[in-house]
Amino acid sequence: MGKSLSYNTDSQQEKMVSVLLDAEESTMEFVDLESEMHEHVEGEFDCYVVVFSIDDRNTFDRGVDILYNLRHEKHIGSAMILVGNKSDLVRTRIIQPEEAKPVAVQYDCKFIETSTVLNMNIDELLVGILKQIRLKHKEEGRERLCGTDVSCINKSKTLLTKLFGKNALSKSCDNLYVL
Repeated sequence: MGKSLSYNTDSQQEKMVSVLLDAEESTMEFVDLESEMHEHVEGEFDCYVVVFSIDDRNTFDRGVDILYNLRHEKHIGSAMILVGNKSDLVRTRIIQPEEAKPVAVQYDCKFIETSTVLNMNIDELLVGILKQIRLKHKEEGRERLCGTDVSCINKSKTLLTKLFGKNALSKSCDNLYVL
């Protein structure tokens, strides 16, 4: 997208992953920022994936703080996904999906649970990340094409829908294939 990002690749881990979605292959670059580092990143990524451990309250609380900072202090409009990792640790679980899902809804992001040990929902997460990026880009393109009046009307409808709940329950935070 041509945006300049201020991060040092020597101090963060980078990973490239190719994903095929809708007969189109895309290569995604993942930058693993340290939890304190997100506050100092300039620019915007296409998607933020905030991961917490389902058996550690501190990681969940930190994830909520990160989402708050990105949405309300930095006003980031990019796709965001809240990931509860280690779902294989059923007996030591502290954070239930019923606690994480409302957070995802509150910060207008998606939610999924994974287990890297069992490779559970990893492919779904990768495809979901790419789908969210594409949907956000498509939505942003549509907003740029529409005139100000149309854009304002659509934004008003969206705000009213969020406030009064029309179809609010049908917009699922755990469906990674829709906005």
